[in-house]
Amino acid sequence: MDQIQAYLVEYGLWFVFVGCIFEGEVVLVVAGFLAHIGLFRFWEVYGIAVAGAITGDQFYYYLGRWRGEPIIRRVRAFSGRVNRAMALIDRWHGWLIPASRFMYGFRILLPLTFGMLRTPPGRFAALNVASAFPWAIIFISLGYFLGQFALDLIQRAHEHRGIAILVVMLVAGIVGALIALQASRSPRPERPE
Repeated sequence: MDQIQAYLVEYGLWFVFVGCIFEGEVVLVVAGFLAHIGLFRFWEVYGIAVAGAITGDQFYYYLGRWRGEPIIRRVRAFSGRVNRAMALIDRWHGWLIPASRFMYGFRILLPLTFGMLRTPPGRFAALNVASAFPWAIIFISLGYFLGQFALDLIQRAHEHRGIAILVVMLVAGIVGALIALQASRSPRPERPE
């Protein structure tokens, strides 16, 4: 964490942008903390974080469309998780695009896999953009309001990623169930015969 803070102090918002192209939660929490102490402006960090997150996931998506299978075969870190990613996509397809941003360890693999599976580009882009805004505000706010406590919490979540993934999937499932319940209760217009 100290190294990330040193890079943020030295390179500023450029490091926020680059960090968000990769799995940037820790970068955002530290940047939020630095905004709290006055080194950065909160909304500048937010704008740069959203741009970096969108850019990164779009890059991985198109990389997956172009060379997904060879990349997944070559990168050892993906080999153990690709079957899990495919199972998640089969089960949650559309819901997984925005949820993937919150799934540590899958943030790069899932957009790559969505591209490889030829998810329509417009659908992926819309859900990618929509999910970048809450993702950035959540992690920047954690650093801004909770400081060191949030950094320690994020570190523990990274150490126990299985539990973190389960929590994200549980929240996504609850939201999905509530939406489905609401849709089933809505009156449907009658069809003319």
